[in-house]
Amino acid sequence: MIKFKNYYFFMKIFYTYFFISFTFTILFSGCESSKPMKISSIQRLDLSEIPSASGIEFVNGYYWIIGDNSPYLFRLDQKFELIDKMVLGSLDDAVHGVIPKLKKLDLEAMLSMKWKKDSVFFVFGSGSKLPERAFAWKINIKNPALQEKIDLTVFYDLVMNETKLKENDFNIEAAVELNGKIYLFNRGRNKLISMRSAQFIEFIEGDRKELKLKSYNIDLPKIGGIEAGFSGATADEKNNRIIFTASVENTTDWVADGEVLGSLIGLIDVDDIENHYEPSTVLITEINGDAIRFKVESIALKNRSQQSYNCVLVTDSDGGKSELVELTLNF
Repeated sequence: MIKFKNYYFFMKIFYTYFFISFTFTILFSGCESSKPMKISSIQRLDLSEIPSASGIEFVNGYYWIIGDNSPYLFRLDQKFELIDKMVLGSLDDAVHGVIPKLKKLDLEAMLSMKWKKDSVFFVFGSGSKLPERAFAWKINIKNPALQEKIDLTVFYDLVMNETKLKENDFNIEAAVELNGKIYLFNRGRNKLISMRSAQFIEFIEGDRKELKLKSYNIDLPKIGGIEAGFSGATADEKNNRIIFTASVENTTDWVADGEVLGSLIGLIDVDDIENHYEPSTVLITEINGDAIRFKVESIALKNRSQQSYNCVLVTDSDGGKSELVELTLNF
């Protein structure tokens, strides 16, 4: 009889211990998975020869950069030395290497993609003023002299109609090609717009009259009561993820500039996107936590590990010199 009581006593202790251990494991695992992102290193470099940098891609071991008021496509090596610059179209509208605001195409979104048999950069005008900014450049990566200027008016009309965006809310700031889809980032109302890459090519070339789009409202953090707006994006194809940047500018007019309050970097898991998706984000600061009031315009992924990204970003000073920022994002 005594042995029987001891058996139940020890079983009670065992199950109590098991329950406590199991509960602790679940709680601990939850804390691990919810660790915030952190910027573990950051370096900054002036881009004195590149005005108003607005887009960057890392392709074939080089950094390719555009400016929203520049008539050039710039190519830098991995030490960020300027190797050459290729004229987009002509220099007819340029004054001292800069295109005046009233005439610029406002090139804001650049992606690299396969266009049938060619590898190309497709560079979107923002569409923030129509029809002046409803153009794109398709540039052959192997031979950048092979260029085509494309009128996007019909395409942008379709996008605005399908997404219910008004003209004063339309401002394409970033573009990504990821696993057979193109994603456009609209800053005016933080919409993410997706479509099949093959269908996009057919539509642009006039072989397709309709284009199936999906759009999602994305909820971003605020600084000083002002919501951040999309500014750049790049793709992590292996993990089907988008790394994006956003900035906070004290303005209600997407054509006019305003006081810059800061910029952030974030992650979007494409498989989880839904309406009013809230991505993980972190404010870009110095390592000591000091605020940096710059306007990040675009981002390129240099390399990645299992828990970090090494990224290169460009900033736009709205008339002053641009800046290049290399940082490591741990997640």
